[in-house]
Amino acid sequence: MKFKYPGSIGEILQGRVKDKDILVSFPVNLFTYVELIDDLFDDGNYKAKNFSKNLLISWDIEEEVYFKINSTIPKGKGFASSTADLCALYHCLLKKFNKEYNQEELIRETIKIEPTDSIIFNKACAFDYKNGEYYEELGEYFEFYVWAFEGEKEIDTVEFNKNVKISLANVSDLFDELKVAIKNKDIRTLAQISTESIIRNQQRLPYQILDDCLWLSRKKGALGLIGAHSGNMLGIVFEKPVYLDVNFKGYKSYLLKTLKKAF
Repeated sequence: MKFKYPGSIGEILQGRVKDKDILVSFPVNLFTYVELIDDLFDDGNYKAKNFSKNLLISWDIEEEVYFKINSTIPKGKGFASSTADLCALYHCLLKKFNKEYNQEELIRETIKIEPTDSIIFNKACAFDYKNGEYYEELGEYFEFYVWAFEGEKEIDTVEFNKNVKISLANVSDLFDELKVAIKNKDIRTLAQISTESIIRNQQRLPYQILDDCLWLSRKKGALGLIGAHSGNMLGIVFEKPVYLDVNFKGYKSYLLKTLKKAF
């Protein structure tokens, strides 16, 4: 049994809303592929192993499962690679044991492993990614393009959220605007909101190339910026595909496209 699942892009919005830390992100065309196999195979993915073990215990199933994970999602860069692994594995296990998809179950089991990205849902939503106590559906995902600058340094999501001392910025005003933008599939307004979200949280998650990307966005007629929620990627948002012949030391760059569905 096999299943593929996308990574995410965004902090489209991240911050404090209604006294909770929320995150909004979109699926992107980077994928993880999980396959259940018959023989023992150890790729060192302890997060997926613990997720599988916990889930089977909750189902009262005493059976070991083995799996392989092949992923094109960069690790530790803010693309929710671990969340994608867990989601793909979840769908494989649902198929194997003839279980029904259960959103609350998936939230509960992924958050046991680490703070979880909002792409576990098949529609855009605001999600309390640390505790799973708040969820608000915002509308359908839609397509746009991002020229991404991926830094060399990897960031461990669990350690980052455990050790960061600066609280997220209040983004209640942006959240109200974002709900309208997603409903109207308004890429320009969405990009303006994601840019402001990055700027407000710059002290918490600083981007060394922020000023350069703001300048480049204006020069190229882009719509704004989009960042990683706890990683090392900053991107420039476009409505159509582009190629930017621009290099920053310590970064590689490439084009990404958001998706209309996560699964």
